[in-house]
Amino acid sequence: MYYFGTDGIRDEANRLLDGQIPYLLGRALSEKGGKIIVARDVRTHSADIEKQLCKGLLTGPSQIWLTGVLPTPALAYIAEQESADYAVMITASHNAPKFNGLKVFGKNGSKLPLDDEKTLDARLHALSLCEEAPPYEEIAADGLTDDELTSALSIRLSKQNHRIRIVDGAAFLYLKHVKSMFPRFEGFKVRLDCAHGCFAGLAKGVFEDLGVQVEAINDVQNGNLVNVDCGSTHIAEFADKVAADEIGFAFDGDGDRVLAVVGGRPYDGDAILLALSTLYRIQGKLRKKFVVGTTLTNSKLQRELAFQNTALVRADVGDKYVLDMLRASNSLLGGEKSGHVLMLDRANTGDGLITALTLLEVKKTIGSLPKFTPYPMLEFNIHADNPAAFANSEAFKNTVRLAEKEFGKKGRLIVRPSGTEPYIRIAYECFSSDYNKIFDGVKQMFFKDDL
Repeated sequence: MYYFGTDGIRDEANRLLDGQIPYLLGRALSEKGGKIIVARDVRTHSADIEKQLCKGLLTGPSQIWLTGVLPTPALAYIAEQESADYAVMITASHNAPKFNGLKVFGKNGSKLPLDDEKTLDARLHALSLCEEAPPYEEIAADGLTDDELTSALSIRLSKQNHRIRIVDGAAFLYLKHVKSMFPRFEGFKVRLDCAHGCFAGLAKGVFEDLGVQVEAINDVQNGNLVNVDCGSTHIAEFADKVAADEIGFAFDGDGDRVLAVVGGRPYDGDAILLALSTLYRIQGKLRKKFVVGTTLTNSKLQRELAFQNTALVRADVGDKYVLDMLRASNSLLGGEKSGHVLMLDRANTGDGLITALTLLEVKKTIGSLPKFTPYPMLEFNIHADNPAAFANSEAFKNTVRLAEKEFGKKGRLIVRPSGTEPYIRIAYECFSSDYNKIFDGVKQMFFKDDL
């Protein structure tokens, strides 16, 4: 595809804006009309992307609802409740502050099926090549001047402004819904890392309202600090701050994923899936005894699930692929090692807050969270301006073949171009006790001078 990667459209914010990608997406989505709900994360440039997106949306007959800053799962919930035709989340999720992106949801607040995403991607590309289309700078957005549109998007209006409706209270409705799903958790102690992101200032209150004793760090929304040395991408540093009698939860920037700290150690998405599968089995909700993971899911989870007479089904990396597999297998539970967990009986997309609270429910139900010791896994990145092209180069493919020949019998090698950043992701899961020596050999092979 030309624009969409593993999780929506993602790039450095200035490239998105200079390439007018938000505007093109708005034009593509607006062609069929309907209700489109737009939310954004805390990044400083999210408002500029929102403005450009809306100018594109206003070229068609769409009705536009703007919620302002909102966690991604909250947007998905509101889109479902309001029967939106589409929803767009402006975010770069767990990435650094200079990045941004656009996640697109279809009807019922679910991520677009892959075929629909491919169709939308093709339409964006066609619009970018259309010489007859008026350039972005010449579009008068529904009679609004550029300054007027900026004002409409930056001021919290309480009344309809042309076809742009500013929506208040979306976060409150979402948080009320989440709290209604869970029992009280008196006696539990929790520490949160809100990553200066969308759950900063929101998540702590939910835990407290359910009786939890809470300490929260990085709990102020800040677009310049989001994910910087904090949140789910820095779980090891956070683990050092979590006391022995606490459970820690670290969110990412837009709140659709979470990692935990249990017993002072990181508890990743694979461990979370093991814990949730135990609850689902007790509740009789583990349909067909399938749990969906990805190619990166640790093989130890597959083994642990087998002891429960449950099968691990692997999808490609990316929550949209996990979702497609869940739909195809009529299953409810799946997720990724990164902490992006799908529980389709509770939410229609990944929801870090619901995942965290469900882990507390597991502990309340069975008394503890299951221990999980994964097989050792080495993970590193190789920089590539064009990851897909680099991965298809003969030099790189030859290195992969040599690595498979040398180390394939001692573990599992996973190589994939990143869909969100300029990297080739390399992972090697080792089944041998002598894994440090093997890891050194794998790294040396991929960092040869002639690669």
